[in-house]
Amino acid sequence: MKKIITLVVLIVLCLSVFSGCETEKEEKVVLNVFNWGEYISDGEGSWEYVDEEGNIIEIPYLDINKEFEEYYKKMHPGKSVEVNYTTYSSNEEMYAKMTTSDASYDIIIPSDYLIPKLIKENLIQPINIENIPNYKNIGEKYIAPNVSYVEENGERTYYSATYTFGKVGIIYNKTLLEETFEDFDKESFEQEGWGVLWNEKYKDLGILQFNNSRDAFATAQFTLMQQDNYEGDLSYINKSVSEENGKDIYDRALKMLKDQQPLIQKYVMDEVFNKMETGNAAIAPYYAGDYFTMTWNCEDHELCLFYPNEGSNSFLDGMCIPTSSKHPEIAEEYINFMLSTDEDPTKNIAAINAEYICYGCPNMQVQQDPVYKYFVENEMHEEGYDLLYGEGIFDFENEGFVCLDDETQYYLNECWDSLKIQDSGVGVVMPVICITLILLITIYLTVQGVTKKRRARYWD
Repeated sequence: MKKIITLVVLIVLCLSVFSGCETEKEEKVVLNVFNWGEYISDGEGSWEYVDEEGNIIEIPYLDINKEFEEYYKKMHPGKSVEVNYTTYSSNEEMYAKMTTSDASYDIIIPSDYLIPKLIKENLIQPINIENIPNYKNIGEKYIAPNVSYVEENGERTYYSATYTFGKVGIIYNKTLLEETFEDFDKESFEQEGWGVLWNEKYKDLGILQFNNSRDAFATAQFTLMQQDNYEGDLSYINKSVSEENGKDIYDRALKMLKDQQPLIQKYVMDEVFNKMETGNAAIAPYYAGDYFTMTWNCEDHELCLFYPNEGSNSFLDGMCIPTSSKHPEIAEEYINFMLSTDEDPTKNIAAINAEYICYGCPNMQVQQDPVYKYFVENEMHEEGYDLLYGEGIFDFENEGFVCLDDETQYYLNECWDSLKIQDSGVGVVMPVICITLILLITIYLTVQGVTKKRRARYWD
């Protein structure tokens, strides 16, 4: 009898253990986050803050996703979340993944001009900012109509929370330019503006160009604005082909980019880091936040950045929740966590993330934090704070990309394809010519060899 009772107890215990495992399994959630490259603090490294009294405080680059997992577990006893973080290299890649695959994401971080398209196509859902109390930390100038929210009858429906912002500038290798040109003058060079990308003088040092249509065309369109002495409420970068001279602007920009092709070394995105850091290229238009990262990794050359007087693209990226999200409530909690601040600089999530990625932080609590400001001016770059937050630097209203209408987007795609076909054509034609010559030479030598053998046999 005792054996039977013991056996029953063991069975009950085993069932309770399995039941507990099943419960734990059911309550563990995977949150899928889809973001640019490595644009989040990943826990590698730290920096040292020296306060006014000379005390040194080590600020770690926290693994933000791991920190959220710990935070969630603490806020929801008995529950856990695992952040599955994957990356993309362009808005177009992210959009294609969302529309052509079965992948499901809970958080995506697209750029301004794509968000209206995602709203229109019902690919992202409204967010409830009452569930995101830290939304109030975002500065008003970084909350953009039709990007952050859609307004109808005086009521706002929010779709994104600004994650980062910045501006496109021209990065150049001052060391290489000074070594190559004895008369190089920094001020005169920067006065050339976007023209440096079309100046044959710098060809051999390596000129790079964006490998995406909006940014590449903008470099030409801003130049056209200056040439035409254009002053208006819409810049050339957002012209519709249905507007007067709209199509003409894209045609002229395309011609400029085609004229530029013999001068540029390559169209690039993430490859720009290696080329600029190693001195394999000297001039590149790119995002200011990435410039600071390049300066950290460039030991042998001095890199500089300037914003052309003709104007330049001001941009922002926003945290959004896809319509297909399986865990929108947790996604809102994740957004709120990303916007959170703390008086303890070693636990200040929004500030630590901004310090790691080096882009502009829309969180006003962070911008006004003396520890963060110390980091920007002493660890990042001595001109870093002015380059990110200086007066008039960020002007999304006049320099931000908007979502182009379908007809204009289609025409831009056609222009871009035409440009890239010409570019790839140069790369394809030369190898084809070389291969053809090799084949002809091989055939000639083979024929000559056979002829010699026949003659030899004949005379033998």
